[in-house]
Amino acid sequence: MLKLLFFLFFIVIVSSCHEKTENINKDLSLEAYSDLKVAKYSLDVDKIRSQILRLAFNDGVALPMDGRVIKYYKDNNPLIWVNRSGVYERADTFLCILKGIDYYGLRKKAFRVSEIENDINRIRDLRFSYPDTDINDVMARLEYNLTKAYFRYSAGQYFGFVNPDYLYNNLERYEVDSTAMKYKQLCDLNVLKPDSKFYSKAVKAAFCDSVSEFLDDVVPHGVLLDAMLQLLHKSSSSSQRLKILCNIERCRWRMRGISNADAYRKYVIVNIPSFDLRAVDNGNVQTMNICCGEVKYKTPLLASWIKRMDVNPQWIVPKSISKSFLYNFSYMHRMGMYVLDKEKGKLPPEQVSYDKIMSNEQHIVQSGGRKNALGRIIFRFDNNFSVFLHDTSSPWLFKRPQRALSHGCVRVEKPFDLALFLLGERAEDMEDKLKYSMSVDFINDVDSMKKRNIDRKRLISTLRVTPQIPLYITYYTIYYNADGKLAEYDDVYSYDDVLIEKLSPFFE
Repeated sequence: MLKLLFFLFFIVIVSSCHEKTENINKDLSLEAYSDLKVAKYSLDVDKIRSQILRLAFNDGVALPMDGRVIKYYKDNNPLIWVNRSGVYERADTFLCILKGIDYYGLRKKAFRVSEIENDINRIRDLRFSYPDTDINDVMARLEYNLTKAYFRYSAGQYFGFVNPDYLYNNLERYEVDSTAMKYKQLCDLNVLKPDSKFYSKAVKAAFCDSVSEFLDDVVPHGVLLDAMLQLLHKSSSSSQRLKILCNIERCRWRMRGISNADAYRKYVIVNIPSFDLRAVDNGNVQTMNICCGEVKYKTPLLASWIKRMDVNPQWIVPKSISKSFLYNFSYMHRMGMYVLDKEKGKLPPEQVSYDKIMSNEQHIVQSGGRKNALGRIIFRFDNNFSVFLHDTSSPWLFKRPQRALSHGCVRVEKPFDLALFLLGERAEDMEDKLKYSMSVDFINDVDSMKKRNIDRKRLISTLRVTPQIPLYITYYTIYYNADGKLAEYDDVYSYDDVLIEKLSPFFE
């Protein structure tokens, strides 16, 4: 009996499993779900893109990198930080980095850190009150602010927030006429600027979720910069902090055709505010005092390669100097000067013509020798200013604390030591010849070809610097002192003031 009941139950179960039931949802389309939509959570990519462009154009272009943001979205490129599902994790990564930018003295407000953080939290928490707070507006604002901060931070850290060539070469008006306004060229660092390739690399890093790695690579490093940052964190004075931030900015500038000094084992740095020269060879440092251009004739900022040294050089006297003594013939004779005429060649001082000097048909030339204003040796390097490092016939000037005294060139206190430094291993063979050539006495300074008791075998006129040595003429108002520690120096040319003005929106 029990077996019979079990068999009947099994038949019923099997029969019910094979019974057909109709699917009531089989004809549903996407339109059938339209009633389930919640307006305040409805995303529209076209609305987001339109709002991004409105935000960008209303914001304007405060920095060149801001213009790149407008171009990126105007060209209909993909959104970087948000999508239909919400916010990419790369936005959180970048926000974490932004929260730490005060380490570099950067102002969080300039990168809209609070707005970015609030919008990320709003989206994650779904805190919207349509139509007052449209999700598309929030997504657009977040996308735009993140990209603007990303471009500013990456390009600013890698290239600097200010272009010194543009800043300083539009600082002092040279002459004004009815057709043009000209400015003195005070800087030829030829700094690198961010281009489309750099921004493409930045965007690619974001899409590859490599934001952290990319930004680690663009942040500048260097011995001087690291020392500046340490000083920044110890300082409590607002004025000193601004001065430090100016010099940190200078550490960011990268020059075309020549790397920053830390990349080389051997180099020469002239720093104008501290009035000194540092010759560095594998960490070993020789220092010496310098005289640089007075405020009216500022020594230009530049980077180049020292390529040769000329011993007992002649000096072609600039018109601005020579016109003050043109008819003082006794002085010109005493100082070993003569007239070089384009047609007649070498002439005595008495045949000088003011009009010809002014029209460049004649030049005043000072013969090489102990009275020459360039001294006994000049160090030549390519530049657009006709400035050089050189010796001087007025060595007592190096005892002055304020040494902005020249017409633009840099006078060095220990030219013989600098020459040996540049010669390197060859110095053993050349030292005696160089010392002799720099001390040889001429019979008559008017004509350097007339010599007495001259050992021609020991006489040197030109020495090539092989390999060429990097030279930097810089402007750090916080720089190393004689003990190798950072010290503050006067802003001789008032360059800090104009730099602070440009940096103020982005720094403390």
